[in-house]
Amino acid sequence: MKRILYSLLALCLVISCEETRLPSLVEWCPSIDESALGDVPRPDSYKITVSNIGTEAVEEMIFDALSPQTFELVQGIYNITVQAHGTLGGRAFNYIGTANAVNISPGNSGTTPIKVSASESSALVFKEIHYNASMVKNSASARYLKDTYFEVYNNSEQTVYADGICLGDVLSSRVYDFSDKLPDAANYVFMGTYVWQIPGSGTDYPIAPGESFVIAASAIDHSQTAETLDLSTAEFETICDRYKERGGQPDANAVNMTLVCTIKESGLGNQLGKFTDGAWALFYPSVPLRKDGEYLESNHANNYGLEVLKTDVLDAIDLLKSENPDDKRLESDLDAGWIKCSTTGGNESVVRKISGRRENGSIILQDTNNTTEDFTVSDSPQIRRDGTGRPSWSNWTTAQ
Repeated sequence: MKRILYSLLALCLVISCEETRLPSLVEWCPSIDESALGDVPRPDSYKITVSNIGTEAVEEMIFDALSPQTFELVQGIYNITVQAHGTLGGRAFNYIGTANAVNISPGNSGTTPIKVSASESSALVFKEIHYNASMVKNSASARYLKDTYFEVYNNSEQTVYADGICLGDVLSSRVYDFSDKLPDAANYVFMGTYVWQIPGSGTDYPIAPGESFVIAASAIDHSQTAETLDLSTAEFETICDRYKERGGQPDANAVNMTLVCTIKESGLGNQLGKFTDGAWALFYPSVPLRKDGEYLESNHANNYGLEVLKTDVLDAIDLLKSENPDDKRLESDLDAGWIKCSTTGGNESVVRKISGRRENGSIILQDTNNTTEDFTVSDSPQIRRDGTGRPSWSNWTTAQ
C-alpha cells in the first residue's frame, strides 16, 4: 500500500529590527514517499540532512514517520538527504532518498515528496582503503603510488566466498550519460578504467564472519621505500602478465587478480588507474561482462564505460579530492555521502567505523550507505586493525 507522509508547510517571516534585517525563517515539514519500498519494512523515523546551497550551512534533524513534525529553516535553496537504517529477521536495510535544489521560501510550498528506496546491507563491505599515495622516503615531493590497497570485510553472520568478485573505478554519473546507448541506463553504474576480478571456482576463497581480505596494488613490504606499510600479507594483488612484462613490479606470493576489462588504459604505476580521488565499486557480475572493444561510448566522444547492474554492487564509495559535493560520482542509492583525505601523498587511509561487537569479540562495521557518516580518515594506515581475522587459506608473507 502506498504511504506518503504529507506535510503542511507553514510560512512565517521573522520581522526584522529597524536597522538590521534578519533572514526569513520557514517552518518546514518533510514529505516522504515510501511507495518504492514494496515489502521492505518501514522505519519508525528518518534522519534528514539539509544543506543550504547558498550559505553551505548543514543541519540534521530526526523525523518521526508516525508523527510528522515541522522544522525551522532559513529561507533558501537546499539539497536534502533522507536516510534510515533498520533490521528484520536477521536482515539489515538501508533507506535513502534525496532531493536537490529544493526551494524553501515564503510563497513556495516545496511539498514534493522525497522518494525513499531501500537496499539490503551487503555481507562484504569496504573496511579500509589507502588510495592517495605516500611520500618516497628522503624526498620532499616524490609520491609513491604502489602501496594502494582495499581491505574488504565480511560484516555478516555467514561465510561467503570472494571468488569472482570484481573491483572497478566508477565514472561520474553527473558527467557521463549512456542513456542513448542503454534505454534503462538508470539501472546501471559505469566503470571507466580497469576492472579486476578475483579468480576461483566459486568456493576457493571462503571468508568467515569477522575476517577480511586485502587487495593490494603490489603485495610487498613498501616500508623500505616509502613512508607507508607492509602489504606482504595481502591476499590478492593487481599484478598480471601485462604489468610483469613491463617490469618494475615484483610478482609476490599473493593471488594475482585477473584484469578482465580495460576500458581506458591508465599511465599510472599502481595498476588501478586512479589516485587522489575516485569512486570505487565492489561487485559480483550476474551477467557476463563486455569484452575489450565492446564498451559503450558516452555522451562525451571517445569516453567509454562498462555497464554493471546496480543490483550486482556489493559496496561502493565516493573518494573526493575536495570538499565540494558536486564532485561526487556516485548516485545516492549507491553512496549518499563522500569522504576525502587531507592531502595527496599524506599516507592516510579511510577507515569504516565500528558499530558494535559480536559475542566472540569480532567487530560489526557501520553501514548506512553514507560514506560521510560511516568512514573516518586515519593518518596511520593499517590492514586488519581491531583484531580482524585473516582467512585460513591466507598463510604467506612476501618480503620486498
